[in-house]
Amino acid sequence: MIPQFKKLYRSYASGTITADEMPEFRSQLGSTSDDELWSMMLDASCDAHETGMPQAMKSLVADRLHIMIMRRRWYAVLRYAAAAAVVLCAGLGFHSLYTAPVPGQMLTTAVKAGSKSELTLPDGTRVQLNSASSVSFDIDDRHARTVRLTGEAFFDVAKDPKRPFRVMVGDMQVEVHGTTFNVNAYNVDRIETSLITGKVTISDPVLPAKSYTLSPGEKAVFCRADSSISISRADMHLATGWMEEYLVFDGEPLWSVVERIERWYGVDIELRRKDISSDSLTGSFRHENIHNVIYSLSLQYKFRYKIDKDHIIIY
Repeated sequence: MIPQFKKLYRSYASGTITADEMPEFRSQLGSTSDDELWSMMLDASCDAHETGMPQAMKSLVADRLHIMIMRRRWYAVLRYAAAAAVVLCAGLGFHSLYTAPVPGQMLTTAVKAGSKSELTLPDGTRVQLNSASSVSFDIDDRHARTVRLTGEAFFDVAKDPKRPFRVMVGDMQVEVHGTTFNVNAYNVDRIETSLITGKVTISDPVLPAKSYTLSPGEKAVFCRADSSISISRADMHLATGWMEEYLVFDGEPLWSVVERIERWYGVDIELRRKDISSDSLTGSFRHENIHNVIYSLSLQYKFRYKIDKDHIIIY
């Protein structure tokens, strides 16, 4: 059984397991002891290291299986509790049906400021996370593919006509089938969705229409303050340049530029020059260290600055 289970484990870890293989994987998982499973995970982790699997993915897979094991144990406890409840009620002359449903376990992958990451969801969807972002999803939901996003992410969605893929930011929903798109939700009151390929529909209870559909090359900006949505042509370099290590600005006020630089480099910036905080910036940086970025801005805005490790003061 172990060789076959190891093969299924590899497929599960890489996100290539098929719908036909999944029942067998779950069946073998259920009949494998915890000790055997942990030993299996350690062996597979070594194999993953040899094949170059990123540490973030190894951690993600370990978390998935740990959740399955804990859920399996919890179900066993509930079965014993239900049996005890039935016996007790029967002894007292009552009849009872005891149910204790366990809600789906959400798994969260987060990226700290100054870093980026890529992961593959169980259905094969590829997600690239920008700095200071996270996605949460139920790894065991067979009927829906829904993730919750904070921050910014690019999605390359695996096709599955029977199960649309949904990205939730608060109550706002982006629904797709097989599509590539970017969602910028750092500001939950102003969410930008840029579509590269395929089709997406955007909906939120506060919007005047039930849903709005984007075509490739379009961008939707949802403003919660006035319950509005605007659709226009997207500047893909501006929307997705972060994946190619471009930090791009297009007529952006300096205070917003500072916030993005903080996330990008994982630093703290104190902007004391309120007189220039609303001045706009258009341009981009790529593969520049934080010292060069701040120096370049100082030449344009005529400010002085002090850098002390991860703390920067602009004055």
